[in-house]
Amino acid sequence: MGLKMRKIASAIVIPILLVGCSSSASAPAGTSGAGATTGTGASSAPAESGAAGSAAAGGAPMTADELKGKHLTINGWGGVWTDATKAFADVFAKQYDVTIDYPSAPDPGAAAHLEVQSGSVQTDVVDSAAFTNQVAGDLEKFPQYLVDTLKANIPPECVSEYFVGCYGDTATAIGCNTDLVAKCPTNAKEFWDVANFPGPRAITGTAPPDAQLIFALLAAGVPKEQVYPIDIDKAIASLNVIKPNVAVWPTSGGQMQQTLVDKEVGIEYAWNGRLFNAQKEIPAIKLYWDDSTVAGGKQAGLAVPKGAPNKDVAFTFLNWWVQQADLQAKWTTALTYPTPNTKVAAMLPPEIAAGLPYSPSHAQPILVDAQYTADHQEELQKAFQEFLTGQ
Repeated sequence: MGLKMRKIASAIVIPILLVGCSSSASAPAGTSGAGATTGTGASSAPAESGAAGSAAAGGAPMTADELKGKHLTINGWGGVWTDATKAFADVFAKQYDVTIDYPSAPDPGAAAHLEVQSGSVQTDVVDSAAFTNQVAGDLEKFPQYLVDTLKANIPPECVSEYFVGCYGDTATAIGCNTDLVAKCPTNAKEFWDVANFPGPRAITGTAPPDAQLIFALLAAGVPKEQVYPIDIDKAIASLNVIKPNVAVWPTSGGQMQQTLVDKEVGIEYAWNGRLFNAQKEIPAIKLYWDDSTVAGGKQAGLAVPKGAPNKDVAFTFLNWWVQQADLQAKWTTALTYPTPNTKVAAMLPPEIAAGLPYSPSHAQPILVDAQYTADHQEELQKAFQEFLTGQ
């Protein structure tokens, strides 16, 4: 948490994805000396003080002098996600004397959409935004220097003019507490088989509901390669079968994690990073990847909302961020969500690499189709909400 696609104005939650490089002491554009360049020719340290064509004109990252005393607001998912982001971004704040605030929302992309629509934008960096934010026109286009830095540090398929892509890709998988459950379900059909795999369940209630609807179709016997286009009626009928055995429909990542930690249920279909963090408190929790889904990060990620009050600081921060492989590796290690710098993979502990959504060590998740979600978000969300409320 991919990232992370939703009915932005009414969405509840979603995640996103990938890997990173560079010394945490490097300058916003990515090296340790002002005015230097990276080995790949991308823009490097803050431009020299007073240099022509700096951030004011969008042609270069802000200088260290220009950054001093500035402010930045990074709106994230809260909980362990924001904790990991804060540990990362605080390095930038300390190095450049920038004050950073870290509010959170059940869905930062949805919150950004509402801010843009209202004309009162408070957020500078959306951690993270969805493809539907781009479709809705919620996002600032990146300056060319930032696009060049992306090209120099992350895989080509992750480069966008609106996102730092391949960041936070979030899978939705089965978690099971083996201390509470005698026989854990390992796939959708077994999750629905309450006779042979008894115990109260939880299924994420977040938006968009693609993962839940796909999971329900798989339980109903639909082959993985045929889940699109989503048969909403069939999915809802399947969800109605399991609904009496679902004790909790968590509406945030934090609630997903706490539901297992508090032992409200022993079986849950939830975000992999939240299951991973629940494991830290209850080692008996096991993850099962069969019939999992993943919100891919090639069409989502870190972004700057249109009208951000400190957009030049935000662009400079992202230009610095994408080059910090060591800090990205720490972020990924804290959450088991990917980050995009190409050097990150080699820095990860084996157990963390094995827990990432795209690891070859487990069954591969079904990729959620972001374009399909954007095209059908209203009908998907309406059907799921009516199912939850019984209306």
